[in-house]
Amino acid sequence: MTNWILLTVLYAVINGIFQCAKKKSIEKNSIFEVLAVFSLIAFLISAIMMKDSILIHFKYLLVILFKSSIIVIAWVLALNALKRMEISLYGVINLSRIIFSVLLSVLILGEKLTISIVAGIILVITGLVLVNKIGENKKEKETDKKAIFMLLGSCFLNATSAIIDKGITTKVTSSQLQFYFLLFLTIIYWIILLFKQKKVDFKSMNKNYWVLIAALSLVLGDKFLFIANEIPDSKVAIMTLVKQLSVIEVIILGRVLFKEENIVKKLLCSLLVILGILLTVI
Repeated sequence: MTNWILLTVLYAVINGIFQCAKKKSIEKNSIFEVLAVFSLIAFLISAIMMKDSILIHFKYLLVILFKSSIIVIAWVLALNALKRMEISLYGVINLSRIIFSVLLSVLILGEKLTISIVAGIILVITGLVLVNKIGENKKEKETDKKAIFMLLGSCFLNATSAIIDKGITTKVTSSQLQFYFLLFLTIIYWIILLFKQKKVDFKSMNKNYWVLIAALSLVLGDKFLFIANEIPDSKVAIMTLVKQLSVIEVIILGRVLFKEENIVKKLLCSLLVILGILLTVI
């Protein structure tokens, strides 16, 4: 197994923790408080870890700013969706970003759409259809339908960001990308927070240790992912599929942390999705 696949596997494991930490953190504080504070903590950590020069060309700064803006919108949509659905269902539906990423990597980066990747996409779609048929009452289905549209929008924006990552890491280092990405993310989220809420509940935030876990997971996970993107032979389509290994972890943690039901059914549907991923890397 090549280094960039191993790095992406590590990202997937850490991302599962990140997704659950976000869900837990918004139980005690508002969405924008959580986004602003964990972005700030993550930026400070990345600044301490930074070893490369922070000086990069202005045009690359604009590209990273654009990427950051995309992620801001994506995360706001995702967290709003996350508040309306179970973490395990969220984790599986979130796999739809595979389809967007593969299509964009073929159209923009010129990556090959092989038979195994096509087969993998078909299995992913099948898994998503099955997991959405898991029994819930009518009212919950209507609520989830609204959340699903928000989450699909988030998935498309995340896929766009993944394409940007692959292109920009040929011009700047992974450390420079992470430093400026988190800097812009922090600035944007604090502007939104102060505009919408005017103040932060620091007393409650100090007790919300899930925010710190989310920040640490974000820094470490993205570090592995950006390094993987720096490797010339890495493929966005395959990396996107490998990332989704976190779905198994998210479903299991959904049971442990949130006492969610229908876990076995969702896990079986996710195994079908994982089979699709394995087709592309073996």
